[in-house]
Amino acid sequence: MSAIIGIVTGLFVLFGANWMSGDSFVALMKPDAALIVFGGTTAALLVHADFSAIKNAFKHLSWLVKPPNTDAIKLIEEFQEWARIVRKDNSFLGLQEVAANISDRFLEISIESLLANTPGDEIRDLLYRVGDVEDREFLLSGEIWEAAGGYAPTIGVLGAVLGLIHVMLRLNHPSELGGGIATAFVATVYGVGSANLIFFPLGHRLKMIAGGRTVYREIATEGFLLLREKTNPRRIRSSLEQMLESRRRAALVEKEEKAQETPELATATGSSI
Repeated sequence: MSAIIGIVTGLFVLFGANWMSGDSFVALMKPDAALIVFGGTTAALLVHADFSAIKNAFKHLSWLVKPPNTDAIKLIEEFQEWARIVRKDNSFLGLQEVAANISDRFLEISIESLLANTPGDEIRDLLYRVGDVEDREFLLSGEIWEAAGGYAPTIGVLGAVLGLIHVMLRLNHPSELGGGIATAFVATVYGVGSANLIFFPLGHRLKMIAGGRTVYREIATEGFLLLREKTNPRRIRSSLEQMLESRRRAALVEKEEKAQETPELATATGSSI
C-alpha cells in the first residue's frame, strides 16, 4: 500500500508544483506526448521481453495491495504448531487439515510431500527447484519495470525532438511556437517523471518483495526438513530463528517474552484477588 501512496504523492508533487508556478493542470495533459512516451515504452518492452513475461509484470502489480507471503515470524510460529500436531499424532496425517486451508503453493507442495512420506533429500531437491522457478518469474517482473524506466526517458527525449521538428516547420506562425515548444518538453517530463517516480521504484519494490519471498522459502524448506524428522517443536523454533536477520529475530524474541509474561500476569492477578 505504501507504494501506491508513494506514486500518488509523486504525481501530486509534480502537478502541484506546476500549479504553484501559475500554470493549470491542463498544461501537463498532452495526449500526443503521452502516446509517444507510453506507447513507445510499451513497444520497446515488447521487443525487450516475451509477451507472457510482460503480462506477469502487470499481474504482479497486485503485490502493491496484497504481496505474497513473506512473514517469516508468522511462518516460524506455524511450524512450531505443526510440529506439535505431528508429535501428538506421531504421524503427518494431522497436517491434512492444515494443507486444505493453505493457499500458498510452495507450502502446499511441501506438506503434500510430507503426507506422501517423501525422503528428506528429495523434499529438499523438489523445494529448491520450485523456488528457482518462482525466483526467475518474480525477479523478471521487477527487471521488466526497471527496463521500462530505462526506455521511457530516452523516448521522452525522442518525443521532444519530434515536437521541436513540428515547431520548426511552423516558424511562419509565431503565435503557435510557445505552445508547440511546451508540448515538446512535456514529453520529456513524461519520460523522466514516469521512469523515476513509477518504473524504477516499482521495479525495485517488486525485487525487494521477491527477495523477501526467497528468505521465506529458505526458512520454510529447513522447517519442513526438520518437521520430516519429527523434531521437537521448541528445537524447530530455535533453529529457524537463527535464519532470521537480527532485527526480525529480536522482534520474535520480544513477542515470545510478552506471550510468556501474559499468563504469569494473569496468575498473579488471580492470586491477589
